[in-house]
Amino acid sequence: MIPVRLKLKNFLPYRGDLPAFSFDGIHLACISGDNGSGKTSIIDAITWALWGKSRLRSKSTSDDDLITQGEYETSVTFDFRAGDSQVYRVERRRTKPKRAGGAGQSALNLFIDSKEGFKTVSGNTIGETEERIKNILHLDYETFINSAYLKQGEADHFTELRPSDRKEVLAKILGLDIYDQLAENAKHKASDAAATKNLLSDSIGLEQQQLERRPELEAALQMAQNELSDSEAALNQKRSTLDGLRNAKQLLESQETTLQQSESTVKDIEADIHARQSDKAEMAKRIIAHQVVLSGRQAIEEGFAQYQNARRLNDEFNQKLGELRRIEKRRDTHEKAITEIRHKLELTRDRWQVALDDLKTKAARVEVTKQSLYELKLEIEKLAAGERQMEIERQTLNTLNIQLATLTAEETGHQRHLAEIAEKSGLLVKAAEAICPVCEAELHEDRLEMVQAKYAADRTATQSRINEIAAAKAEQMAQITALERHLATDTSLKADQAKLTVREARLLQEIDEAENAARRLPEGERQINSLTLEIARAEYAPDEQKLISVLDAEIKALDYDIKAHERANSETKTLEAFEHRYRELTEADKMLASEEIALRKTEYAIASLEERLATRRLEVLKNKTLLDKLPRIDPAELTRTESEVKALAAVMSAASERVGSLKQGLIHLDELKTRLADKASDLKRYAAEESLYKELQQAFGKNGIQAILIENAIPEMESEANRLLARMTDNRMSLKIEPMRATKKGDMIETFDIMIADELGTRDYDLFSGGEAFRINFALRLALSRLLAHRAGAPLRTLIIDEGFGTQDASGIEKLKEAISSIQNQFDCILVITHIEEFKDAFPARIEVFKTADGSSIKVSYN
Repeated sequence: MIPVRLKLKNFLPYRGDLPAFSFDGIHLACISGDNGSGKTSIIDAITWALWGKSRLRSKSTSDDDLITQGEYETSVTFDFRAGDSQVYRVERRRTKPKRAGGAGQSALNLFIDSKEGFKTVSGNTIGETEERIKNILHLDYETFINSAYLKQGEADHFTELRPSDRKEVLAKILGLDIYDQLAENAKHKASDAAATKNLLSDSIGLEQQQLERRPELEAALQMAQNELSDSEAALNQKRSTLDGLRNAKQLLESQETTLQQSESTVKDIEADIHARQSDKAEMAKRIIAHQVVLSGRQAIEEGFAQYQNARRLNDEFNQKLGELRRIEKRRDTHEKAITEIRHKLELTRDRWQVALDDLKTKAARVEVTKQSLYELKLEIEKLAAGERQMEIERQTLNTLNIQLATLTAEETGHQRHLAEIAEKSGLLVKAAEAICPVCEAELHEDRLEMVQAKYAADRTATQSRINEIAAAKAEQMAQITALERHLATDTSLKADQAKLTVREARLLQEIDEAENAARRLPEGERQINSLTLEIARAEYAPDEQKLISVLDAEIKALDYDIKAHERANSETKTLEAFEHRYRELTEADKMLASEEIALRKTEYAIASLEERLATRRLEVLKNKTLLDKLPRIDPAELTRTESEVKALAAVMSAASERVGSLKQGLIHLDELKTRLADKASDLKRYAAEESLYKELQQAFGKNGIQAILIENAIPEMESEANRLLARMTDNRMSLKIEPMRATKKGDMIETFDIMIADELGTRDYDLFSGGEAFRINFALRLALSRLLAHRAGAPLRTLIIDEGFGTQDASGIEKLKEAISSIQNQFDCILVITHIEEFKDAFPARIEVFKTADGSSIKVSYN
């Protein structure tokens, strides 16, 4: 992973949306600036973007604490180049909850650079996206801080781990987790093969038991075939008897059906004759009625003529009345329009009068409002000065909180170191036979006193620094409390300022309205005078008034007489009955001849039907005679014979099924014999697979290939660490990593002990402290970083060193410079965080962090 670009927004001391910072051209650089300016926050931003973790992120804090004080959201966008030179972009955001006790919002997006720009490759959840980032880097946060990142005050992070944890870190750096996955896969494969093998073994045993039943099945088949032959002969004989009975029954039923059909035909003909006789009577009645109507022809025709004349006159009056109503409706519309126009003119005049009165009132208040506005602006300026002072105090509070967190972290480290010194001193006091309880080396009396004196001096110096930090923290807490108490008044100040701003806007609006009202007064008076004159002279709606005169003339020309209309309507209703009588007369003329013809046809049809009825009655007598001559069938005998046939058919079907089932069973045994040979072969194959995968599981496990690779890597790590340690100590010190150690009983156990050799002999790492311990830690961490930078698949060619040089004298600092310079070609990017002036000039590039009232900013310079 090589950094390419970093963009911050409201992250710790970096307030606002800052311009993106580019790492292009930076190979070896220091990050410098005053305490609390935000040097380490640059690295915090990178680790938070990649892994969601940072120096300040712990169980007691949340991502909300990374947001710049006074802001509600933060974001970090980090571009980096992976081992395959592919550029990726990570964007992580955090927004505070909108209300107390609520949940904030987090977002994480991953992009890949392409010809078309950055394309998203994020997962469905934040967890999935973090896993994809981890897979790209082949690195988690814990491995990163134990190798490529030397955190402030934690140079001993790797060496303070338990030996087993040190070995685990080295395994992660070498990328050995892939062998864990391979071992797990081999374990699953072996388990699957064993399960399949056991299933095959059980199946073979069951199928062999089935094959032993063949003689039993063959005997049962012969018996079933004999039973089938006997039942088939008996069934054929009984079916012949049943067919004879069924044929006799069918003939009897056929003759009964023929008789029933003949009797039904006779009934149908009798019903038809009765219906036609009814029709004949109805026709005779209608002929008589037509003849009666035709006898009054003259009176009906004269009355109908009078009715037609009266109705024609009434229709003419109805037409005139309809036209009159249409003209009156149009006249009412125009009359209504004239009324509405007058009403609108009166309303307009009244509205102008109300508006004019309002304009006069507003124009009279302009000077009073201007004086109020002047006094209000003086109050607003006074509140703005107070707000500016509050912002300065908020920035100071933010700086004090950051400094307090730094002091707390340093205090925790010293407290832990103090506890370690106490533990080691206690072990020396309890040690028997002058044997060191830490490294198990012999301790002579003078050497024991020297070690105890060294621990005492280290304890005194550490406790002194803890006291200094406690005093500094108390002073800062007092300042923070005072500032927070004063800033508590910020809410009321902002509320007053908001109220004054609203009042200022209202006064400005009132002045504008008053001045505008003064300009509109003459126009209002002119409009009122004009409307009053127009209403008084009735000079409105001339077109409508002219149309009303035209419609009045049309009504007069229509000459409609309502009384004459009423007389014509009464006469029409009186003569209206002749219209119905005339239709009856016309119908009688048309229907009399056809009714007489239909009557004659009906009489002929009745005679024909009576002849058919006589013939059908003779057929009924004949069919009854034939039916009486046929033999009768006993239903019980037929039912009994059918039952016997069904029973014999069931016996034959059961025998047939048994024969088929037994034959299929023998075929199945033949197939089973063939399959058994195949399963025996599969059983051998799965047993071999199980054995092979168990061997692979052991080979890929912790004690197999992984142990060999770690043993092979330890000499390379020792060599690199000793090369750096020799440079920093003028060849006075060297180290050795012991993966195995003999116990007092003589047994060999796995360890990862670090032994240091100097002019006093070889001792355990835990017996060193101060500058010597730092140089050992520094050499080991750089050796781990070099392994990470040269590992296969996903090298991490970036090294970050955060301070830690305060324990070194001038000569020690020079040695550290030389050590860093000697490894620079093994990394693409080395970043060193420092505030030591003589250390800054050793780097070709300098990333300077400046703290301002508006937040921190970043600038690059070159020596």
